[in-house]
Amino acid sequence: MTAVSQDHATVGGPQYALGGIRGYVGLLRKITPVVLPYWDKLLLRVVITQANAFISVFGVIAIQRSIDDGIRLNDARTFFVWAGTGAVLGLLVLVLYWVYGTMVMYVGMRVELDLKRSVFGRLMEMALAFHQSRPIGENLFRTNRDTLLSGDLVGNALPEIAEKFFAIATMMTLVLVLRPFILVLVLGFFVAYLVYSMCIVTIMFRFQHVFLLNLQKVTATLQEILSLFPVSKALSRERYDIRRYFAALVDQARAAVSFSVSDVFWQQGGILISSIWFVIAYNGICGYLTIRGVLTLGEWISTSALLLAVNLPIFQLIWSIQRLRVSAVPVQRVFETLDLAPEISSSPDAHHLHDPHGEIEFSGVSFRYRPEGPDVLKDLSFTVQPGQKLAIIGVSGAGKTTIFNLLLRLYQPTAGSIRIDGHDLRDLDLDSYLGCVGVVLQENFLFSASLRDNILFGNIHATEDQLQDAVDRAGLWPTIRALPEGLDTVLLEGGNLSMGQKQRIGIARALIRKPKILLLDEATSLLDPRTEQQILKQLAEIEHGRTRLMIAHHISSVEDADEILVMQDGKCVQRGPHTELISSDGPYVDLWAAEKKRHLDAV
Repeated sequence: MTAVSQDHATVGGPQYALGGIRGYVGLLRKITPVVLPYWDKLLLRVVITQANAFISVFGVIAIQRSIDDGIRLNDARTFFVWAGTGAVLGLLVLVLYWVYGTMVMYVGMRVELDLKRSVFGRLMEMALAFHQSRPIGENLFRTNRDTLLSGDLVGNALPEIAEKFFAIATMMTLVLVLRPFILVLVLGFFVAYLVYSMCIVTIMFRFQHVFLLNLQKVTATLQEILSLFPVSKALSRERYDIRRYFAALVDQARAAVSFSVSDVFWQQGGILISSIWFVIAYNGICGYLTIRGVLTLGEWISTSALLLAVNLPIFQLIWSIQRLRVSAVPVQRVFETLDLAPEISSSPDAHHLHDPHGEIEFSGVSFRYRPEGPDVLKDLSFTVQPGQKLAIIGVSGAGKTTIFNLLLRLYQPTAGSIRIDGHDLRDLDLDSYLGCVGVVLQENFLFSASLRDNILFGNIHATEDQLQDAVDRAGLWPTIRALPEGLDTVLLEGGNLSMGQKQRIGIARALIRKPKILLLDEATSLLDPRTEQQILKQLAEIEHGRTRLMIAHHISSVEDADEILVMQDGKCVQRGPHTELISSDGPYVDLWAAEKKRHLDAV
């Protein structure tokens, strides 16, 4: 697939113009590999379609013979033979259509699942900058809704076009033998319905574009409102959020009505054209030919079935082609996502960390979040030896969390390099490197799953003994004993736990990885002093032998660090152990004094 830089991904959605025939051909090239794994099912569908075409024609012959050789000649035996043959053929058609429908449903469902897996996998490969530039609701919509609409189209509409071409070719050949004059009638219907469909579907294409954007907006709005529900509740903004959501729903409903009305015009107009054509062709032309003696009574009646047999695949072919034009919108959005190229990934010859020591070196690292934005880190250099503890302090916006983001490879440095055990971080295999890193965040997100599963999220392959050890080291047993089902208690996204309990779960989740490098991002800043001291004591007991980097809000929590970096405006303005920094002039002393004052004021 052609790589598309994530910088060009738009929040509102892609440009929907496919560029005419060339655009559709390009889209078909991308779709083909998706359906090829199900070639045997698709081949079976073609065979069934061809079989139905032959059976339909033989059914027409059975109708004609039952009338001309049976009813007109008063031959009951001949009538029942041919009528019975027609009934058996009709039953066989029903059985084949049942098998065909099963194949259609199966292929559509499997293609939808394949697309969902591929789209979600690609989104998970993208860097953090990509996800921060696009609303979560849009990614949800593309993963769920667009793939749902695309699965049926890719898995069924496209194969249907090939099937109907074969069916029409077969039917035309048989009609040419049996009723040559019908070809002229069929051609008239084909031209009339094709022109009508092209005009209506052009309008439908625009309406569906607007409808999908509004539906995406509804999803994004709902996700945002529910995610920020505590804030909305605290600020008494429920009515505002209800009005905002309802306004998005109204826009969606209006777009849906426009699209639905155009869809009804298309379908009902097609039925009207088909009905008018049938009345003219069958009742008019064929009836006249029967009166003139060109056709027998049996041929006239059987021509009705023959016209319908020819009309159906033509109707379905044009419908499938126009459906492709309309439904190309979600398909294009799906492949736009699949064409995104991850900015951060492991190269094929990446180095694997088999026995990491934990040495970290920043060398002249600078970083900006946007190409046109300011540097949030400026020529930063420091080294952390294996087993050492480095503390990073500073006011908000100094660049502390950015250091962690770079270490976790959520972003790439704009300049300079980061080395782990002497290897450039960009040359390391992502999985092997991140497998030796543990992270405890300021606020740990807990999933709607059991406590056991939340801890095992850090290492899904951990044994029961490793789980018990991580729980013990994190001091989680008192919490577990208080829960009704212990480790198997469902946490409901952590809404039934205190901040201290959540932090201990976060610590256990990090420790179960047995990390060589432990990153603590203000892991105790939201806790009360007593809980903070308990957590810090437990961290001190488990940090031995690990390289530790700790972003601290309280200086008192990092006094034992081997080295402290004082960050200001993206630069390291002071460094050294606590005893050295506290005895010299600089911002560290000011921060220390401010913390002491806050402590005294609180007392």
